[in-house]
Amino acid sequence: MFRHISVVHQPSVSSLGLSAVVQIGDTNHAELKSRAIIVHREMPNFLSKEGSFESYEIFVDDEITIPTRVNEVQMKVINKNPFIEVNRITIQSMLSASCLHIGSIDYVFANSRILQIRQFIGSSPKDGGDI
Repeated sequence: MFRHISVVHQPSVSSLGLSAVVQIGDTNHAELKSRAIIVHREMPNFLSKEGSFESYEIFVDDEITIPTRVNEVQMKVINKNPFIEVNRITIQSMLSASCLHIGSIDYVFANSRILQIRQFIGSSPKDGGDI
C-alpha cells in the first residue's frame, strides 16, 4: 500500500465543521458520513418530537449507489521519486463529511445529507408576502 511519501511543509486549516477530518499518514479505509436536519424559524421554539431521520426520504440510504471495487487490473508501477512534496496547503473552512488527507489512501467513501427547513409566520418570501 505504501506507494508515495507525502510531504506538506505548511498545512493550515482555519475552521473545521461537524464530522470534518484532518488525517496525516497512510490510511487503508475511510468512510465519512454526516446527517443533519436544520430548522430555521421566525419564532424560536423547539418541538421535542421533531428531528427523526426516518421521517424524511433524503436520509434513506437505499438509493445510494456505492461502486463495487474490482481488483482485476494488474499493473506494475515504478516510482523513480516516491515523494510528493507540497510547500503549503491553506484551507479556510471544512464542513460536513469533508476530509483533508495527507498520505496514501486505499478506499474512501464520503456521504453528507443535510435537510434545511425554513418556517415563516406569515406568507413565504417566494410568494411576495411579508415575512
